[in-house]
Parts: sequence; structure tokens; C-alpha cells
Amino acid sequence: MKYRAALVALFLVPVVWGSAGFVGSLTASGDIVCPGENVRDGEEHPGPMRPGDTRCSVLDGSTAVATRTYDQQRAHQALERRRNAGNGVVLMLYGAAGALVAWRATRPSPGPETERERGGHL
Repeated sequence: MKYRAALVALFLVPVVWGSAGFVGSLTASGDIVCPGENVRDGEEHPGPMRPGDTRCSVLDGSTAVATRTYDQQRAHQALERRRNAGNGVVLMLYGAAGALVAWRATRPSPGPETERERGGHL
């Protein structure tokens, strides 16, 4: 029955992974951070964006692929947190259901009962 423990453990990996993703989304910083270059008044400013910032260059490697305002970046980060929370919950449910099914399906079947186990006398 060693395979039983291994099979259940394999389904517990998504539970742990999903828990980490879910908790990470709940504890994410509330700062609005530009993933590339945050340009304010013609100069690049490090650190979180501030309300009124209008040009956050989103980079793919070293190439700018888009620009976002403060409100657009805030909405994007909120969407990312919701997606991470949803994915974490799905992984936790998948892992828990799989572990339960694997545990139930691999448990040993009961042997034939003896007269004494049924409550009779020998």
C-alpha cells in the first residue's frame, strides 16, 4: 500500500501550490507598480505609480509593447489578483478531490467476516 501514500501525496502538491497562489493574491501589496518605465513629467520615476501618472511603458524584454495610465494599471493589477485567487481555489479543489478519490479508491477491501466479528459465538 506504499503506492497509496505516493498517489495521495501527488494530489496534495496542487493543494499546496493553490494555497500559495491564493494566499499570495490575498496578501499582495496594494501599491500600483509599473512593470516597465514609469515616466512622469518627461523623466523616469522608480517606485510605485501615483494618481495622475499617465505613461507607464509595459515592456516585453527591452521593447515597449503598451502604455498604461495609473487607473489602467490599477485595474490590471486587480484583475491579476482575482485571477490568481481563482486559479488557487481551483487547484486546491482539484487536489483535495483527487486526494480523496485516490485515498478511497486504494483503501484495502474488507476481508470476509468471521462468526465472532459478526457478533456470533464460536
